[in-house]
Amino acid sequence: MGKSEKRKNRNGPKTATNAAVKTANESANQAYQDPLAENMHDYLSQDTESVEFEMCEEEFPCLFPSFPETPSKSPAAKQRKTVGGDTSAILSQIGELSRLINNRSDALEKMVGENSRGIASMKESINENTKQISGIKDVIDFMSAEVKDLKVKIGVTESLARRVELNSRQQEERLLHLEAYSRRWNLRIHGVPEGEREDVRGKIIDICQQLLPDAKDKLPDAVDTVHRLGRKQLNDNKPRSIIVQFTSRFQRDAIWRSGKDSVFLRNNNLKISEDLSPVDRERRNKLWPAVENARKENKRAYFVGGRAFVEGVEIFPAA
Repeated sequence: MGKSEKRKNRNGPKTATNAAVKTANESANQAYQDPLAENMHDYLSQDTESVEFEMCEEEFPCLFPSFPETPSKSPAAKQRKTVGGDTSAILSQIGELSRLINNRSDALEKMVGENSRGIASMKESINENTKQISGIKDVIDFMSAEVKDLKVKIGVTESLARRVELNSRQQEERLLHLEAYSRRWNLRIHGVPEGEREDVRGKIIDICQQLLPDAKDKLPDAVDTVHRLGRKQLNDNKPRSIIVQFTSRFQRDAIWRSGKDSVFLRNNNLKISEDLSPVDRERRNKLWPAVENARKENKRAYFVGGRAFVEGVEIFPAA
C-alpha cells in the first residue's frame, strides 16, 4: 500500500472521529444553554482545546482498547430512606426526656431554694453568734481587767498578810514570854483537903508558914490570890489543886526551894509544883527523858520554866 493510501486510511478514521467529537460538542453546547453556562470554565467551549485533545488522543492511542473511549456515566446518588413510624417514637422519647429534664430542673430549683434559705438562716445564726462572741469578748476583757486589778490587790494583801503574820508571830512569842514570866509568881499546891465553905487562903498561909517558919509574919502579906482550879466534879473525892499567886517573888522562890525536900509535905501527902503555861508544860514533857537520864548519871539537871539545863548547859528537845 502506498503512502497516499496509508495517509488516506489514517485520515479516514480521524475524520470520522472528529465528526463524532464535533457532534458531541454541539449536543453539549445545546444542553448547557442556560444562565449557569456562562459560569462554566472556558475549556468546555473552546474548539482549539478540543482539537489539541484530539491530537493528543491520536498521537497517544489508548493502552486498553477493550475499555470504551468515552467515560462512563457516574452512578446515581443514594437517597436516604425515611420511615414514618420512627418519627412518632422519636417524638415520644423527646417528650419523655423533656419531662424528665423539667422534673429534674424543678427538683434542682427546689433544692437551690432550700439551700438558699438554709444559707440565709446560717448567715443569721453566724451573725447572731458573732454578736454573742463579741459580747463575750467584751465581758472577758472586762473580767481580765478586773483579774489584773485583783492580782495587784492580792499582791498587796499578801504582803500585808506576811507582815501581819510576822507581827502576829512576834506578838505570840511576846505573849508566851509574858505569860511564862507572870506565872513565875505562882505555885500550885496539890493534895490539900477540900471542904464546904473552906478558907483556902488561910490553909495556904498555914502551909507556907510550916515551910518557912522564919518568915512566918511576912507570909500573910506575901500571899495574894488563892483559888482552886476547875469545877468540883460529882462523885469525885479527889481534892482540886490550888493555885497561889505571891506578891513577892523572893518569898515564892523560898517556898519553892523549901518544898522540894520538906518532911511536912511528905507526911501530909502534899506536893508543890510550878505554874507552867501549856507551851512550857509540853516542852518540859519532851525534855524530861533527857533530864531524867542526866540525873541517873549523877549530873546536875534542872528546869527553869519550860527550859532544861544539864550541868549549866541548856538542852533542847529533839526535832
